[in-house]
Amino acid sequence: MLAKSVRVAAAAAACATIATAAYATTHHSQGNSRATAQAAASRPQAEAAQRLAQPQRVPQRGLVKGMRLPVEDYMLSNADTAQIEDARSAVESACMQRQGFTFNPPSARDSVPAGYDEANMERRYGLTDDSAARTHGYQLPGAADPSHEQAESDAEEKAENRTDAWDKALDEVCIPEANKKIGIINPTDPAGELSAQSFEATKTQAPVTKVLAAWSSCMNRAGHSLRAPLDAAAAFPPAAAGRTVSKPSQAEVQTATADVTCKKNSHLVDTWFKAEVAYQTKQIAAHRKQLQQHKDRNTKLLARARAVLATTHIH
Repeated sequence: MLAKSVRVAAAAAACATIATAAYATTHHSQGNSRATAQAAASRPQAEAAQRLAQPQRVPQRGLVKGMRLPVEDYMLSNADTAQIEDARSAVESACMQRQGFTFNPPSARDSVPAGYDEANMERRYGLTDDSAARTHGYQLPGAADPSHEQAESDAEEKAENRTDAWDKALDEVCIPEANKKIGIINPTDPAGELSAQSFEATKTQAPVTKVLAAWSSCMNRAGHSLRAPLDAAAAFPPAAAGRTVSKPSQAEVQTATADVTCKKNSHLVDTWFKAEVAYQTKQIAAHRKQLQQHKDRNTKLLARARAVLATTHIH
């Protein structure tokens, strides 16, 4: 078994710039209670809900153009995960109506995370697209304003008249019904574990540490004292309420463009990607049965979800 603790410890580092596993952190991934997280019950995590056009299977731009990690063959796309979320919501909504309650969550497909899948190749190694750097800095175009997200969530909660009885019906009757009819997203996630594990393990390999040092030296020469690529984005956090995402500061643009240039000059992306491919190829061979079972389960889960969506108003 791939180490769950490794994935938990590494996932934040691997996906610091954008949370690609938003759906895997909602109640649907665990099939458990929403009573302790009502905002998450009706909407994926705000920091990952970017409302962008869904990326293609293989990145089409920047230094990661054409790159796809071996482990991605065993992952659901974020768009497919959103379909499963919507199917579960449809089952839960109908169930709640039978219980005498209202539950109308927004479509998860309106808030698909900004990445093709959990591996998040678009920003796995931080910002890698010079054009995006010059236009948006480290920000994602179309990022949702957190204050608007919270207001919408509060409005949904009020409209649904949530009470203890509402929570009890959802948690004890309707979520279990969705678990049975559709299934639970990633009750275990060997593909996600391997993705995070390979990121962390290769980060300390000699070829990668060499290019990381070269990138840091390049950034220092450009006037930016940074030790690691993900530190750069952390200096310019995602848009807060009132921030205009399409107009980053001059300092952010300068840092972002230098970041991409230094990645290109140091061959950071090519080197790290090559290291991860080699690492994952060995790990996949060692855990092929477990990963294939995970993939087969996801295929059946998606088929059940699509069958439900075909008979509902959510399309």
